[in-house]
Amino acid sequence: MNRQMDQSLRPARWLLTAGCVIALNACGGGSSDSIGLGGGQGPDPATVDFPIAYVKRSLPQPPDDELETDARVMRTFNVDADLFIRDRASPSVPERNVTQRITGDTDMWDVKDVDASSDGKLVLFAMRGPMVPNADEEDQPKWGIWEYNRETDVLRRIIQSDVIASEGHDVAPAYLPDGRIVFSSTRQRQSRAVLLDEGKPQFDAQTDDRSEPAFVLHVMNADGTNIHQISFNQSHDTDPSVLPNGQIVFSRWDNAPGGPNGMSFYRCNPDGTGLELYYGTNSHDTGTPDQNGDPAVIQFLQPRAEQNGKILALLRPFSGTTFGSDVVEIDAQNYVENTQPLRCAPSAAT
Repeated sequence: MNRQMDQSLRPARWLLTAGCVIALNACGGGSSDSIGLGGGQGPDPATVDFPIAYVKRSLPQPPDDELETDARVMRTFNVDADLFIRDRASPSVPERNVTQRITGDTDMWDVKDVDASSDGKLVLFAMRGPMVPNADEEDQPKWGIWEYNRETDVLRRIIQSDVIASEGHDVAPAYLPDGRIVFSSTRQRQSRAVLLDEGKPQFDAQTDDRSEPAFVLHVMNADGTNIHQISFNQSHDTDPSVLPNGQIVFSRWDNAPGGPNGMSFYRCNPDGTGLELYYGTNSHDTGTPDQNGDPAVIQFLQPRAEQNGKILALLRPFSGTTFGSDVVEIDAQNYVENTQPLRCAPSAAT
């Protein structure tokens, strides 16, 4: 069966390079300037190489409903996916299917949202399955956070308790500098606690269109304990990542009544304090112009910090691209919008 790399693949922080190298070696027995195609070479001892983690899945069928590929729909179940690892970022290195021990030979599991620890030893990702054929969404298994230890070859679900794991959908995990994990979830633990304190029945906050529960940011210990909600939004907060200063940058769907309807980048401290707009709320009409010269309306997704302080991100419309997107680099340290520098930025100096 044909398979492709998941369009939602998140390059891990230790995945700094990937490529294909073809070496040319001198042929034995000929003159010193006789050059031919060699049979490859071993790792260069002077070059630092990195492992690579990625998701492969079957080629998706054209969706019956455009909502199946809408960036605002978070619980989409695209089965026949597995997490693979190569010990070096080279096509000549064998790949290892690290989730097959759970998914087996079935095609009823989904995997997405790959991240890695700063030392490259641990890989985080979201996995869901097995899918129940012809069952309604509420009867399907929940998304959960899993971790793979590359050195010990141990694969584990972060939250061990089946009861606690089933309390909500957990996606988009990332390691915090202190070893804890930030992720996006429908658990809404603190929101529910407030309702309980007020003597009200606990219920999930729903997105404006009532299509699904809102995903908001939570933090938990590396062993799945002490789950705590740190963001509060009537729509989704997702794709958290850690900035060089230790803050969390994430994609927030702003859809308050009478306000904008778009996904922009926000940032906050790991405890949820210091929440502020980071980039893009007035830059959604900056996509590729169409044949009439009108720019496409785009959304900002999956921010990832670079060593130079800029962030890599995916740009795409809400829907209509069947998971496709553009990779861009954004200088959010100096710009709050596409053409609007911060007052303290060098380009804003008079």
